[in-house]
Amino acid sequence: MKKLLCMLLAVMMVLGGVSAFAEDASYKIAILTGTTTQGEEEYYAATALLEKYGDKVIHDTYPDNFPSEVETTISKIIAFASDPEVKAIIFVQAVQGATAAFTQILDSLGRDDILLIAGVPAEDPADICAAADIVLAVDEIGCGYQVADLAAEWGCDVIVHYSFARHLSYETIVAKRDAMKMTAETYGIEFVERDFPDPTGDAGTSGAQAAILEDVPKVMQEYEGKKVCFYCTNCSVQVALQQAVLNEPNAYYALPCCPSPYHGYQEAFGLDSTYGDIEGAIRNLATYLDEHDAVGRFSAWSIPVNMSMINASYEYACAWAEGKLESKIDEAFLTECFSNAADSPATLGKYTDATGTVRENYYLINFNPIDFADYLD
Repeated sequence: MKKLLCMLLAVMMVLGGVSAFAEDASYKIAILTGTTTQGEEEYYAATALLEKYGDKVIHDTYPDNFPSEVETTISKIIAFASDPEVKAIIFVQAVQGATAAFTQILDSLGRDDILLIAGVPAEDPADICAAADIVLAVDEIGCGYQVADLAAEWGCDVIVHYSFARHLSYETIVAKRDAMKMTAETYGIEFVERDFPDPTGDAGTSGAQAAILEDVPKVMQEYEGKKVCFYCTNCSVQVALQQAVLNEPNAYYALPCCPSPYHGYQEAFGLDSTYGDIEGAIRNLATYLDEHDAVGRFSAWSIPVNMSMINASYEYACAWAEGKLESKIDEAFLTECFSNAADSPATLGKYTDATGTVRENYYLINFNPIDFADYLD
């Protein structure tokens, strides 16, 4: 009996040691984002986590001209995975190179212990879903419906959709455009597609922004006396589009391409970003729009989606690293993480591609657009 008690005590000490190790084990969560030029929300979300958690977080950025520097992006991700303490990689926005890098991590490095999360993927859904454990994106099709719904609610006669060839090669962007167009037509709203320079091309971001600033007044002259709702698929020109719309009394702006109250607005109107106070930022924006007789011509989501992807993924990744998840995909817990990040209930749908195939690890995030008038004092 004494021998048995000693054996049981030994087992309990070992198990207790394992449990303590699981909770206190050293690990790192790596985050790759764009620079503030390409997407300041995810950049600031990542740097805030780095400031809060220190060495537990590794952060790097991919090149601004990422389509031409794919190998640089891949090398940064591989560098993350070369550190044995890295237990998760969060890549938002997951531009070109994500699939190749994640595949190399699994096949060449043999790091199947690393949780791989791709947010806002730029590559084919079938490819990125095969390489990543979890894929996160805005519900693009839902946004397409929302833009047309808002345009109809505002009494708009025309929707102008700005994009360029590279973006129109993305399945999700095309699906959103088609949803927007179809819904617009059901409301009797004219749908117009207009090209502008790719910001990663020879003209650069400044050239693309200049093109938008020049074109919006031309559109308003062309449709004189009509209400026109503008939408653009590219992040780096949202500021220019917001400024141009503000200056045209009959111009409307339903949603940024990444539908967040931080996406372009603060830079466009010279407001403080206040990333730690979302509601305060919305109130400041609402006040500014009201002062310029535009509070009823703009909208956004109340939650910065790309920022919530970083924060929710970080909470989820820590749980994975600490051995709290039985598998890499736990949909209920992932939903809980998004609810925590947004401080409001979150709903995650699943992406269905053009062939009708449901991508089980590709989650879509959708929230309701806000009325800025609700945030006026």
